[in-house]
Amino acid sequence: MKKRKKSASKIYLLLITGIIILVAGLIIVAKKYAPTRERMELSEVYESNFENEAAVILNGEYIPTDETDSCANAVILSGTPYLQLDFIKNNIDNRYVYDDSENILRYTTDTDIISVNIGDNTYSVGRSEESIDAPIIQQEGGGVYLAVQFVQKYSDMGYSVESDPDRIIIQLAGWEKKTASIKKKTQIRRLGGPKSKILRDVAKGDAVVVLDEIGKWSEVMTEDGVIGYCMDKYLTDRTTETVEPVLPERSYRHILMDEKVSLGWVQIMEKAGNVSIDSVLNKAGDGINVLSPTWFRLSDNKGGIENIASYDYVNKCHDLGIQVWGLVNNFDNQDVSSSAVLSSASARDNLINNLIGAAVAYDMDGINVDFEYLQPTDADGFLEFIRELSVKCKNNDLVLSIDNYVPSSFHAFYDYEEQGKYADYVVIMAYDEHYSGSDDPGSVSSIGFVEKAVSDMLEYVPADQIVLGMPFYYRLWITNETGMTSSVVHMDETDSLLEKYDATTNWLDDVGQRYAEFDYDGSHYQTWIEDSRSLELKLHVMEENKLAGAAFWKLGLEPDSTWDMISEYLQ
Repeated sequence: MKKRKKSASKIYLLLITGIIILVAGLIIVAKKYAPTRERMELSEVYESNFENEAAVILNGEYIPTDETDSCANAVILSGTPYLQLDFIKNNIDNRYVYDDSENILRYTTDTDIISVNIGDNTYSVGRSEESIDAPIIQQEGGGVYLAVQFVQKYSDMGYSVESDPDRIIIQLAGWEKKTASIKKKTQIRRLGGPKSKILRDVAKGDAVVVLDEIGKWSEVMTEDGVIGYCMDKYLTDRTTETVEPVLPERSYRHILMDEKVSLGWVQIMEKAGNVSIDSVLNKAGDGINVLSPTWFRLSDNKGGIENIASYDYVNKCHDLGIQVWGLVNNFDNQDVSSSAVLSSASARDNLINNLIGAAVAYDMDGINVDFEYLQPTDADGFLEFIRELSVKCKNNDLVLSIDNYVPSSFHAFYDYEEQGKYADYVVIMAYDEHYSGSDDPGSVSSIGFVEKAVSDMLEYVPADQIVLGMPFYYRLWITNETGMTSSVVHMDETDSLLEKYDATTNWLDDVGQRYAEFDYDGSHYQTWIEDSRSLELKLHVMEENKLAGAAFWKLGLEPDSTWDMISEYLQ
């Protein structure tokens, strides 16, 4: 009897032990696979390293402040949200230009110049004044910040502000986003997977933006800017929608000629040089419909100009139906800093007012801007100068044209697309392919160089605004034991050059020019000749691409016969 009881006790003990082991195993399995209930504070996600910092979520992407930055991307000051200027320019709208020496902000639309002084609630729009209920520009921690309320007036976007922690949620017009609704109460987790910490509880019917899909999980953003993951099975009513524009579409008006542009640059270095107008007009005949004399150059760092314009010159042109676009350059006076002029709001104002005033006083038809040798750091000031000048030109019915190097990565900061919006004509100076400082001799303007220049510019500017610039000169390259040098040869000097050296030429199809090579007095000579035949190939490129016209540097270097051929293409 005792043995039976003892045996039953052992069985009972084994059974209890088994149950305990089974329960323990189930608990272990449950802990291993069951979703965690551990939560994570949003402040651990949206970290703050600066006083008053607010996180920024732009089009569903949290953009943390770079560790190397000296100030935050955004701040909240006295309850008003602000975005750092560089953040705005890099991520939202590059047209905000700040003069940190005068503490003036400028923004130019298609019709108006907006100007703001630091600390002011008010700002000017042309000649009118508007305001918001907080200072528009604030300096904080070494950074310049703009009130989001002000930015929204000119950059098409929607925004909301959340707290704990502070964050600004921005959606730009045109953003295509995938949306969904929460099907059943669930959680938004930091990462995909049930063991990731919980960021937010969401209820049935809550709207989310679906940012990415990873297996059974999707990255989503809640309406208050919490970004995390939830299981796909909890998402329903998926759709794609575009953030609609709120601001009216801008209309960039252009003053264009009814005929092809045939522009001749005329180099005039002093007022007495204006008397050359008769010889210029006699040579070009009917081949020219625009003259651009080099009448203006920067004279100081405050926007002053040297003006050698002539009213009689303009009158003679108008009598013949020829427009005059006075040229302003930034390189004739080496004592002037283009950077100083372009970076200063007041200097830009003075320069623009001086140019407009002269153009109106001398009854000109337009202004031609030839600003060269700029650096990437000049981009903001240069483009704002073009924008502001454009608005003033339109208000005075003046044509604005901008001379440009051929498109290249080195000159990309000239921003041809932006120029095309504000300027009436964008001129390609399709020459100096090889120049005095080149490592090797070569053509000044080969046909392939011209074709590529046009093709590249068409990526940025409509064809009916592009004017193709061509040279009336080329170079004679001389190589000897002392090295390589070159000199400029005018087109009308070709016959005498070849005769002097008893040189012969042969046509190069790949270059689209005549080539001559000879030895003389211990030196080796090479030249790629510009003539009517090579210019005609360039004009054919203009015609094939339906460009606005052609320009020629410079009048007076060409044989009279050149104009017979040019007229066939431009009249």
